[in-house]
Amino acid sequence: MLKHLCFFVLLLLPGLTQAQDSGLPLQAPTIHLLGRMEVLSGIPSMIHPEVGEISRRDAANYARSIDTLAKFQGKVDRANLQYIFDDNNDCLPDSFCRKSRKSLLKYFYRTPANFFEVNTPDFTLRANPMFNFQLGDQNGDPELLFQNQRGLEVRGTVDDKVYFYTNLVESQMRFPDYVTNRIQQFSAVPGAGFYKNYRPRFPKVTNAYDFNVANAVVGFHVTRHVGIQLGHGRNVIGNGYRSLFLSDVGNPYFFLKINTRVWRFQYQNLFMELSPGTANTLNTSERIPRKYAAVHYLNYKVTPRLSFGFFEATIFNRSRDFEFQYLNPVILYRTVEGMIGSPDNVQIGVDGHWNLFNRVQLYGQFLLDEFIFSQVVNPDQDGWWGNKFAFQSGIKYYNALGINNLDVQLEYNSVRPYTYSHFDSLNSYTHYNQPLAHPLWSNFREMVALVRYQPLPRLTLQARLLQATVADDPVGENWGNIPLLGNASRSQEYGNEIGQGIRARLRIIGLDATWMLHHNLFVEGKLMLRRKDSDDNALDLNTRVLALGIRMNMWNKEYDF
Repeated sequence: MLKHLCFFVLLLLPGLTQAQDSGLPLQAPTIHLLGRMEVLSGIPSMIHPEVGEISRRDAANYARSIDTLAKFQGKVDRANLQYIFDDNNDCLPDSFCRKSRKSLLKYFYRTPANFFEVNTPDFTLRANPMFNFQLGDQNGDPELLFQNQRGLEVRGTVDDKVYFYTNLVESQMRFPDYVTNRIQQFSAVPGAGFYKNYRPRFPKVTNAYDFNVANAVVGFHVTRHVGIQLGHGRNVIGNGYRSLFLSDVGNPYFFLKINTRVWRFQYQNLFMELSPGTANTLNTSERIPRKYAAVHYLNYKVTPRLSFGFFEATIFNRSRDFEFQYLNPVILYRTVEGMIGSPDNVQIGVDGHWNLFNRVQLYGQFLLDEFIFSQVVNPDQDGWWGNKFAFQSGIKYYNALGINNLDVQLEYNSVRPYTYSHFDSLNSYTHYNQPLAHPLWSNFREMVALVRYQPLPRLTLQARLLQATVADDPVGENWGNIPLLGNASRSQEYGNEIGQGIRARLRIIGLDATWMLHHNLFVEGKLMLRRKDSDDNALDLNTRVLALGIRMNMWNKEYDF
């Protein structure tokens, strides 16, 4: 198709480019460490954290800038800095890079972070195994829960001009009951998409799934300030535990990304190829339909401590054709969408963060899907269905109560009914029957409390509490909970409020203890309690999961929905 030709032309444009490196994994611990270091130190960072991908070179350089500060000379802080140095040794001088005391067969694990590495003037390579093995017990369930994931990741640079990253993870899992229910409802594994049913010989279980997840990206700099990536993966925009703009809770997708960072600005253009359905719902090998998304995000650092961002996105389908007007990297999408007849689903939003007192960060997001002021101020038209918006407010408190390495985060999220939906169900803000933003879809309020404590360099304790008002749709009705349903089938015009439909109270408590045996090799224990108390007693569900596991170079997101 012509769009693919355009992408590859863009890929081949720069003949001479500047050295660059791949980004940190989206859930890597370094991201949390960098955030706390910036707030506690007060040292300005070149990083714009709202743009979810952080360059390894930026991470390494910022860690170097605070390496000698007295505030970070404690045992745990020194270990965390060394962790960043080890993890990104290809971006640092040799003086910062440790060598392993004992390599494996003289060729492997020469440095703590990498199973195999190559360093030449023209070529660098890092290859690491990935695995996650976990066994768990669920209340009232005679069969075991398990996670069996194995994979490989490879990253590197060529000619100091091009960088690449790829991983492939093969998974067999048996999930807790509420995750299994979601898979059966939407015909997709959360965070993975396509699956096959799996019946292992050991342990003998039912309702297990077999699936693969692959991520890959190749990128380069066109100039010192402009970079391009072509890949298959996920992207995140935001500072919170959740994102109302774009999150990594769904299936990976094909994308083209242009990043421009100059002065106090970082500007990101993201073009995505998405699917309105799943392969698991098809009875033939026919190619599943396609839709597309075009996203702009501009972040501006007003001061080193204060930043604001502007977000806009549009979802559209043209019988598998791309709308080339959306390739304009600077024009407002709403303007284009109006010029072509307003057939598409447009979202706009603002966000920001403010670092205070070398201890606290305030952050938030506001998303506007559709809004008519006259419908808000008219008392006879309260709760119009089309006033679709969402907001987030949060606070991060580092070294809370004066206790070193105790970090607390509180976050509130609210999303109106029918937000992210569209009159054309194919244009919903979703991919592969999964949300592109918050995992609770729409029509909810949520409070999140997170506590992270690192008393020892290798030990991390985490606790999380999530409380939400959510809702389910009665059979054959659409009360604005699931954006996959076109909003033309809405149940009412006015009187819409959060929690409408079959209201439920959701509570999740999670307790995790993790010990790092070796660089990025962890043993961990997990306890998760989930209670859903619905107005329809048939939908009540109480889940308790206790699990033990070992993982390496894996950063799985929690199933907190």
